[in-house]
Amino acid sequence: MNAEHTKYLIETYPVLYQGHKWPITENLMPFGFEHGDGWFALLDKLSADITELDNRDGTTTIATQVKEKYGGLRFYTGRATDAVFEVITRAEDKSLETCEVCGEPGKQRGRGWIYTMCDKCWEEKEKE
Repeated sequence: MNAEHTKYLIETYPVLYQGHKWPITENLMPFGFEHGDGWFALLDKLSADITELDNRDGTTTIATQVKEKYGGLRFYTGRATDAVFEVITRAEDKSLETCEVCGEPGKQRGRGWIYTMCDKCWEEKEKE
């Protein structure tokens, strides 16, 4: 994800993403958000939902890694409530129908490496 989106998420949700300053032996967020910009809106909503749940319940969820795997968003935390795990699961499911590049509706494609992309972004990828 680009630097502007990364900065926004870290500054808007400082508790959730506090691990970005920690050594990689404690948290993998120093590697950043390891996926395309198309999932930015999805991740912004997920981050807001987690923060709201934490504020309501008096808990603290800390992201340990956020990446793409098998064409889907993977959002890892240390401890979290069942409600937080539910919103994470919904966001991960939504990523499987959202283009990772542009955010438009997409579907899983590819052999070997799997991508979730819309028709237009997939065509561009195939030209590479």
